[in-house]
Amino acid sequence: MINYVCVSDLHLGAASSLMTYVDSNSFQIDPQKPSPTLAEWVKCMDKIISETNPKGTKKPKLILNGDIMELALSNTNETAMAFEQFVKLIFPADKNAEEWVFDTEMHFLPGNHDHHLWEKARETQYINYIEKLPPNSYLPIPWHTTKMYKPNAIPDYFMNGIMQRQSHLKEANVCVSTIYPNYIVTNEDKSKGVIFSHGHYIESLYTLMSDLKTMIFPDRFRPQDMWDIEAENFAWIDFFWSTMGRSGEVGKDIELIYNKMQEPKELRKLTDNLAESIAERWQKNPLKEMATEKILEWLLGEVFEKIANSERGVPNKVLDDKTKAGLTDFIEKPVLLQMRAEMGQIPPRLSFIFGHTHKPFEKMMTFGGFPQAVKVYNDGGWVVDTVEQQAFHGGAVVLVDDNLDCLSLRMYNEGKYEVSVAEAKYDTEEHSKFFKTISNLIDNEHEPFASFCKVIEKEVAIRHAYLRSSVES
Repeated sequence: MINYVCVSDLHLGAASSLMTYVDSNSFQIDPQKPSPTLAEWVKCMDKIISETNPKGTKKPKLILNGDIMELALSNTNETAMAFEQFVKLIFPADKNAEEWVFDTEMHFLPGNHDHHLWEKARETQYINYIEKLPPNSYLPIPWHTTKMYKPNAIPDYFMNGIMQRQSHLKEANVCVSTIYPNYIVTNEDKSKGVIFSHGHYIESLYTLMSDLKTMIFPDRFRPQDMWDIEAENFAWIDFFWSTMGRSGEVGKDIELIYNKMQEPKELRKLTDNLAESIAERWQKNPLKEMATEKILEWLLGEVFEKIANSERGVPNKVLDDKTKAGLTDFIEKPVLLQMRAEMGQIPPRLSFIFGHTHKPFEKMMTFGGFPQAVKVYNDGGWVVDTVEQQAFHGGAVVLVDDNLDCLSLRMYNEGKYEVSVAEAKYDTEEHSKFFKTISNLIDNEHEPFASFCKVIEKEVAIRHAYLRSSVES
C-alpha cells in the first residue's frame, strides 16, 4: 500500500506554473479555473492510489514538499485561489469523504517561495505557547524549526482558512499541518527511514547572510545546526523569496527581472538600466555618478547572475558539482546533527526526498556519518523556468509504501512526455515489489495517462511561449 505521496514545486499562482490556469492566447492567469495539467494529474493519482490501496484501507498522506504556493512572484489572492482549485480537485465535492483517495490531513514543508507561511506558522505557535505561561514569566525566543522526528506539526492557518471556504472540506476537517524544514518517518525499530525536505539550503544563495557574516568575521565558525542556519538566514529568504514579488508595482518588476534571467543579454540590459537610474538619483556630481553606476552595474550583475546561474539554470546535469557539494554538506551536517539529537541513532537504510531544483532524479549517494549509501530522490517541479526546452527539467511524484520503500513516478521531462517509474537502487539489486506493482499500472496508451501526456506537452509549450513573450517585452 502507498503510505505517502510526495510532491513539490507546484508554484500555484505563477503564470509559469503548469498547475495554474493560463490562457493560451493572452498568457493571463485565471486562478478560479483548474489548469488542464492539474486536472489530468489528479486523474492519474486517483487511478494509481485506488488500484494500490483497496477501499476501506489506510489512505496515503500527501506531503507538500515546499514551493507549493508562489508567494515570490504572485499576488496572495491569486495564489490562494489557485491553491483552492488544487484542493477542490483532490477532495471533490461530488464524492463523499470515504471515496477520496488521500488522507484528510496533509503535511506541508515550506520551501523558499512559500517560506512566509512558515513565519506565520511559527508566530502562531509562539502566541499559542506564551498564552499558557504564567504572567510575568520569562519568555523564550520563538522556535526556528520543528522537530524532524515525531514533530508537533503546526496547523497552517492560511491554507486551512482557504479550505474552510468550502463547506465539504470544512465538514470533513481537511487540514494542512506544517513541519520545517526536515521531516523523517521510520519503522518501529528505526532501522529504516525516509527524510523529506524541500532542499533550498543545498544552494549557497539561501545562506547568503551566513556567508556575509563569515566574510566580516572570518574567525567565526559557520553554523552547522539547522536552527542556527535558519536563524541567520530566515529574514533574507522571507524578504526576497516570499515577500518582494507581492509588493504592488515593485512586485511586477521583480517578476520581470526573474523572467529576464532566462536571457543573459536581456538581464544585463535590465541591470545596467537599473544601475544608471540609481546612480542618477544618488549622485549629482557627473564623475561620482559614473563611478557609482559602474559599481552598481557590477554589483547588481553579480547578484542577479548568481540567481540566474542557480542549479535549475544548469542545462546538462541533474546536479552540478557545486550543488552536489551543497547537498552533501546539508545532509552530512544539519540533517545528521538533527537526527542524532532527536533520535539518538541513524537508521542504516535511508531515503532522502527533496525538490527545489525542478530536475527529477533518483540515485544512490554516499555521505559521511551514514552507515551505508542513501537512496536520494528529487521530485522535480511543475513550472517552466526557461525559454528553450531543458531535457532535465520535469515533474515527478515520489511514492512511499508501508515498508518505507520509495519510487519515483516520473510524470514528464521537457521533450519526453510519458509517464514512467524509476527506483534508486544498486546495479546488482533487484527492483522492489512496490516498483513492480506500480509499473504494472502505467500504460501511456490508455487513460488517464494518455490524456495526461498530451495535455502536459501542450501546456509546457504555452509556458515557453509565455516566457519568450515576457523576456522580449
